[in-house]
Amino acid sequence: MLLPFSLICFLAVSLLLSSCNNDASKADAGAAFNLDSVKAVIVANDKVYGECFATGDSTKFVNFYTSDACLNPPNMPRMCGPQAVTAFFNGGYKMGVRNLKLTVEEVMGSAAAVAEIGKYEMLGDKGVSMDKGKYIVVWKQENGKWKLHRDEWNSDIALPAPVIEKK
Repeated sequence: MLLPFSLICFLAVSLLLSSCNNDASKADAGAAFNLDSVKAVIVANDKVYGECFATGDSTKFVNFYTSDACLNPPNMPRMCGPQAVTAFFNGGYKMGVRNLKLTVEEVMGSAAAVAEIGKYEMLGDKGVSMDKGKYIVVWKQENGKWKLHRDEWNSDIALPAPVIEKK
């Protein structure tokens, strides 16, 4: 009778130790993600991202996005993929955009994805303000780098009132 009891104790202790080791490795995996570090990367990327318009560097701009990124610009259809992001950049550059100032207000998420919420100001030549508004970006890691995966924004400037024709 002593042998089965010893065997039961051994198995119980082994199971307990195994379970503790699995919990520890899960905690270590979670500890690798640090939201403050990700936020610092986002803030640094936002600065360079906006400055791409000053140099007209569409390649650098597009490299901030995942390979399957989608833009959701206001009053336009959704634009997905590197060619669409390049076309969007080129359109903004031709329109006179020379910088985007992005102000991060919130960052939340996990290792799977992070949401950035903030406000923007679009600037033209000589720093003239062209638009101001708010945005939400979903960031994901691709090839070990945090990149914009979904990008949506809208202006704080009210649309003009509709013209009503009198009959």
